[in-house]
Amino acid sequence: MSVDFDLAQGASRFSDASFSFPFRLVLGSRSPRRRGLLTDAGYRFAVLPADDAVEEREPLDGLSPSELVDRLAFVKARDVVRRLRPLVEPQNLPQRPNFPVPNAPNDSNETSALRQELDAIFGASNAPFVVLSCDSVAVCDGEILGKPVDRADAERMLRLLSGAEHEVRTGLCLWATPGDRVLRRVEISRLWMEPLSEERLAAYLESGLWEGKAGAFGYQDGNDWLRLTYGSESNIVGLPLAALADSLRTLAAELAPSRSL
Repeated sequence: MSVDFDLAQGASRFSDASFSFPFRLVLGSRSPRRRGLLTDAGYRFAVLPADDAVEEREPLDGLSPSELVDRLAFVKARDVVRRLRPLVEPQNLPQRPNFPVPNAPNDSNETSALRQELDAIFGASNAPFVVLSCDSVAVCDGEILGKPVDRADAERMLRLLSGAEHEVRTGLCLWATPGDRVLRRVEISRLWMEPLSEERLAAYLESGLWEGKAGAFGYQDGNDWLRLTYGSESNIVGLPLAALADSLRTLAAELAPSRSL
């Protein structure tokens, strides 16, 4: 059994708040849980969520759980990079061939407002942006469990998970722009859910805590009927901190090779 209790021991051990990364970190997610993990770990970052429609436009049929979260994290990051393009590249440059980002917006009032917002966070800077994007699903008996669409769907998922071990898989994508250096990885954690009584199931469904959470549960809610058996707690919440720190340092070494990390 391998367990990394990164939430209980403190998220900050995975980052070095005193280290100045040679880039500006942008979280491409609306998730308050991911934002909280980054804040607690000591990172300075901006929030620029991906368009909600990017998932709907992406063909995902036939993908394995790992392929699914990897692909969705990638397309979310790509959408955020699309919005950042006017801030980092002159408009007359040809589109980069390796990772084409369609429909990059022209400099506009929206772009100017975005520039001002980012300058307020990072100061006037020409440092590259690194977009961080994630996607998580629960997997039980081969079924991919995303966010429940309603209470009935949440109940179905929880009944499937009750008394069983399952996995949480998170795709992590870091995309540096300009330069289009992309790092992608998938992290896996395993959980055991105790058998849920009808009373406990009904109480949890009534609480509404299942809303917006893959598998219809939130590990961070402190439920005593969930036990981590492998991997990291932060991965279950939706942002694998150890993997993030490792990937950020890899990017930092590439973007500032002369600096000792």
